Amino acid sequence: MKLFPGKIYSVYLVKEFIKVFLTTLLFIVALSFIVRTLQGLDKLKEYTLLQVFIMRVLEAPEIISREALLASCIFSSVYTVSNISKNREVLALRSCGVSKYRILMPLIFVGLVIGAGSHFFEDYVVIRSFDWKARYKAKLRGEQLVKKELVDRYDIIVFGQHNSIYKIDRYEAKNRIMHGVMIISRGEAGRIVMRIDAEKGVWDGSRWVFINGIMRRFDNSGKIVYEKLFERYRSDLEDNPDYFARKRRKIENMPVGEGIKYVKALQRMGLNYKGYLTRLYRKIGQPYTLFVVIIIGLAIGSIPFRNALVISFAITLMIVLCFFFVIEVGYTFGSTGKLPPIVGGWLGNIVFSVLGIYLLIRIRG
Repeated sequence: MKLFPGKIYSVYLVKEFIKVFLTTLLFIVALSFIVRTLQGLDKLKEYTLLQVFIMRVLEAPEIISREALLASCIFSSVYTVSNISKNREVLALRSCGVSKYRILMPLIFVGLVIGAGSHFFEDYVVIRSFDWKARYKAKLRGEQLVKKELVDRYDIIVFGQHNSIYKIDRYEAKNRIMHGVMIISRGEAGRIVMRIDAEKGVWDGSRWVFINGIMRRFDNSGKIVYEKLFERYRSDLEDNPDYFARKRRKIENMPVGEGIKYVKALQRMGLNYKGYLTRLYRKIGQPYTLFVVIIIGLAIGSIPFRNALVISFAITLMIVLCFFFVIEVGYTFGSTGKLPPIVGGWLGNIVFSVLGIYLLIRIRG
């Protein structure tokens, strides 16, 4: 049994979908450009019209990936299929024994391509576009771009290697210096075996060196068996200095690989990581989201409507609003621990997958 309805019709259907998809994408991007420009008129007075245009172009990847793709996928799938249904093309094919699944298969394949492509577009274009824009703005100001992804943190408790716990009054991210640091090392049974109190800790490139402090060792009963004042003590602690700083970038603005490493570091250090992990799962699930909403759009579009344009717009708006509501609910419950982070991050995909399966069954035939 053939998977597609025929080469000529498949090509025609894909062309119609892509035409609507690109038109919708360009419309949403242009609308976003206008809104952003109007909102930032006061800040843009120092730039020329050409410079403002270039900055908006550098923002285009983010707008496409995070504002336009979802709505464009929904609208183009509903409108394209609704149009061919209204024009009796589906009826003609079905009268020849072609099932609706075969008719829609070319667009389902396109949905897979768009979903997979969005992942690479996000990691290799969108993430880099933030740096491109920052560099361009720095160039216009006559400055050299200083990347400051890590910022200082205050009053932190971090779980490190060798069963150690750090309590730090202030961590200076730029110079990799701890101020007002206390470190407790625990044995296998959880008892404290060593404690270091120091004025500061400095990273020497391979391990932590503590300045002006005192080191104590304890026996199994908790009694001090060794005590020494020091001006400089080179420890065996090799915890990555970046673990102690706070990331300036949101996890959504990190490549997936970097985001995974960051969440693992937070988890290992005993910091609250569930909100970050929930957002990371949401980011990972974005390509699947686009595929699912295209399936939903195709299923809804198979119902013939009198006014395909108006109905497609209304359905797009309704699905987008519902989707963002569901993912916010998922993030809230996932970050607070009421749902596992993976469920919280994928809640929108789970709900809309169920809806998509129901609609596919409904158009069976």
